[in-house]
Amino acid sequence: MEDITIHLLADHPEYIGAVGEMRWLEWGVEPGLPDLSAWITVTANESCRLALPITWLAVDENGTAVGAVGLAKFDLAGLTDRSPWLIGMVVSPPSRGRGIGAALVFALETWAGAHGFGPIWVATAGRAVGFYRKCGWEFFEVLHHDSGESTTILRRTL
Repeated sequence: MEDITIHLLADHPEYIGAVGEMRWLEWGVEPGLPDLSAWITVTANESCRLALPITWLAVDENGTAVGAVGLAKFDLAGLTDRSPWLIGMVVSPPSRGRGIGAALVFALETWAGAHGFGPIWVATAGRAVGFYRKCGWEFFEVLHHDSGESTTILRRTL
């Protein structure tokens, strides 16, 4: 982890395209995000400096974007009574297992706490649930969808 630096994406807009592409490669086509250019546009819109939505960026020793995480007012429709939400957490596959995700989450939590936010929420599934639990997040509930899929909601009290 010593060769990874964490920055606000707003301070390094030259990485917006790389972060958008990382997210597109991770999640592909989603409602409202049909292609790479849409992911880049959303990433640009999530790169505020002092207000939500805000995004942090992990850069490796070669100057390559290797991860990102955002904080936004809302994530899931119907759960607008909870805010803010951790969004868009991604670490490039070759860089996983190096503590980058935990460093990004820590940067987000530190900023959120300093700005009076808390608790923070995340909607996730699969292996990511264990990742957030290791980072100190607590289980809140599971939402079951008509598609048969489920989403786990966790929160972090700051």
